[in-house]
Amino acid sequence: MKTYYQISSDVTGKVLLRRRKIAKALRWWLNEHGYTYKYLFYSA
Repeated sequence: MKTYYQISSDVTGKVLLRRRKIAKALRWWLNEHGYTYKYLFYSA
């Protein structure tokens, strides 16, 4: 079972990632620069 992290924003569009650390870093960057985003994770 694999976990996928999906982050959607106006700046990046829809991004689907496998690594939690990269997803966390992208969310941190978006927060730091004041961008809004939607975050979702699921297992497949």
